[in-house]
Amino acid sequence: MNQDASTEARTGTNNLATIRWVALGAIIAVTVVGAFAWWRYSELYPTTENAYTGSNIVRVASEVSGPVIYVYVRSDDRVKADDPLFDIDPTLYGAAIRNMRAQFDAAAAASGTAADGLKAAADKLKEKRDALEDALSAYRTAKEAQKPEQPPSDELTSAESKWDEALKAYKATEDDFTKEQDKPLTVTTPTVQLRAASAGLEKASHEYVKTHVTAPSDGVVSNVTLRPGATIQAGAPQFAIIEGNRWWVDANFKETDLARIKVGQKATIRLDMYPGRTFEGVVESISPGSGATFSVLPPENASGNWVKVTQRFPVRIGFTNPPDESDRPLRAGASADVTIDTAQDGK
Repeated sequence: MNQDASTEARTGTNNLATIRWVALGAIIAVTVVGAFAWWRYSELYPTTENAYTGSNIVRVASEVSGPVIYVYVRSDDRVKADDPLFDIDPTLYGAAIRNMRAQFDAAAAASGTAADGLKAAADKLKEKRDALEDALSAYRTAKEAQKPEQPPSDELTSAESKWDEALKAYKATEDDFTKEQDKPLTVTTPTVQLRAASAGLEKASHEYVKTHVTAPSDGVVSNVTLRPGATIQAGAPQFAIIEGNRWWVDANFKETDLARIKVGQKATIRLDMYPGRTFEGVVESISPGSGATFSVLPPENASGNWVKVTQRFPVRIGFTNPPDESDRPLRAGASADVTIDTAQDGK
């Protein structure tokens, strides 16, 4: 009887050991299969968290130098192309126009009837420039009366429309004045002086109008720190306009992922600021150089203590279904996760 009990105990122990070995084998098999599946998935669907949204950004700069006398916008204001942004003191530029007009009138008088076309064009240019100043004055008055938290008033909307019309009329007249200068004239000393004076008058008029800095495109102004009284230099950026008419994600993938990534492949985009939402995208381009290559101080690997580091290459992913701007607006520089479906061939 004791022998039977001992036999049963050994049998139970052997069965338990067998179950343990089977369980261990199953765990190893599942681990190997899972590791292979994850490796295969990572190969077919490369993913990176090193990605950021981007859009076209225009740096606003004045074409002329001088002290700022008025600023029309604040940070995060939405603007349309040709909306006034800020004004530079036009005093010296107005004096330059009067000086050049005096020279032009003298040259026109000496040229006789040959100057009739240019004189008419110059008079029209002055007329449209004066109309532009009147429209801007009305716009400034309406802008000052507008409360920031309120929608645009009828007065402001009307002033914007008149400003746009006046600016277009001036540009058209400026083009006409340029064409008039290009018309053939009999070459004499007075006509040569007339051409030089008309070119100087056009330059002075153009610079005067450019004291009114306008938006180069539609968008949202950002980082406006400019204030009246500041003296700025021509060409120096003052703030930026984020156009927002097209959005993309610059995703920095490891060089080991690039073998399968091709232009035209679909991608999935997840934005940190909108958790739980996914957006569709498509690979638009792959940078020919790594991010380190275009840095201010590119790496120098000729030293003896060189260590190999996996490089990352920017891959631009364009949104195919961007979120509704009124509901979930995109913002430049937002963090994103990107997964590319390389199982397809792309283009």
